[in-house]
Amino acid sequence: MPAPVSPTSAPIETTTAAAQPTETNLTMLYISGTTHIESKPQTWPNVDAFLAFLRQVTALGMKWSVGADIGWLEGEPRAAELIQASEALGVQWDVHTHSPQDRAKAAYLITQLGGHPNSVVSGMLVSEFNSIAPQTYQGFTWTPQVLWGGTNCPGHRPGCDDLAAGLWIPLSAEQYTTHNPNGQYIRVGGGTHQLEDGLALAQAIANGQHTYPVISFTLMVSPTTLTIVESSDGMAEITTFFNEMNGYNFVRWANIEETAQAWVEAGSVPSRIEME
Repeated sequence: MPAPVSPTSAPIETTTAAAQPTETNLTMLYISGTTHIESKPQTWPNVDAFLAFLRQVTALGMKWSVGADIGWLEGEPRAAELIQASEALGVQWDVHTHSPQDRAKAAYLITQLGGHPNSVVSGMLVSEFNSIAPQTYQGFTWTPQVLWGGTNCPGHRPGCDDLAAGLWIPLSAEQYTTHNPNGQYIRVGGGTHQLEDGLALAQAIANGQHTYPVISFTLMVSPTTLTIVESSDGMAEITTFFNEMNGYNFVRWANIEETAQAWVEAGSVPSRIEME
C-alpha cells in the first residue's frame, strides 16, 4: 500500500495518458471508511467509545479517516488524545470544515494537537469548487490534492449529495461530474455509504459490469451512534460486510488518500459510477 502523502510532501502526480483497461487488468475496488465530526457539541462522539470503534475496525483490516470541524478541534478537551491514539492505529485525519476559508486553520489545529493532516478536502459544496486552493494559517500552508464528498445544497437534503462511486478529475464546479485530466484535484467517490450497496457494487464488478482499473466506495459512520449513516448497521454488520467483501479477490482496503494514489498508479482511468 502506498505511504500516505502529507501536505508538505511530494504531490500526487496525475497521468495525462491514461492506461486503458484490458482483459488481463483486474478491476480493483478500494473501500475506505470515514467519520465526520461537526462543530456543534451535541454531534461530538464519546471519545472512549469512538476509540474503541476505531480499534475494532482497524483490527479487522479496514482503513479509516476522520474529518473534524473547527468547533471540535478547539472545544473537545480530549481532541489531542483522540487524534494521537487514532493515528497510532493507522487512522488518517482529513480536512473537513463547513467554512471553506477554515481548511488551513483546521489542518494547523490538527498539527498543534499532535496529528498529521492529509491532503483530503472531506466534504464540500460543489459551488465552492472553483475556490479550492492552497491556504496558509499562522504560517502553516495546507495544500489540497484529493476531494471526497460533494453536495449541491447545504444540509444534505434528499437529492443534494453526489452519491457516485469511482474516481475522476473535475475541472470546475460547472463540470463537476465530468472527468478532465486538465483539472488539479482527484475526486474520490464514496457512493451511498450503505453496506448492501457496497456488496452490490462488488457483485457487479465480479459479473464484469464495470471494468475500470480502480473503483472507490466509502463506508461512513456517524460519530454519535457509531452506525452507518442513515442506517442501524453497526459493528456486527460492518464485520459481516468486511468478511463477505474479502471473498472477492479484487477488494482492497485503503483510506481515501491511499485510494487516490492507487488510482493514479493504475493510470488515472476515470471510473465514475452513478449510485442511487
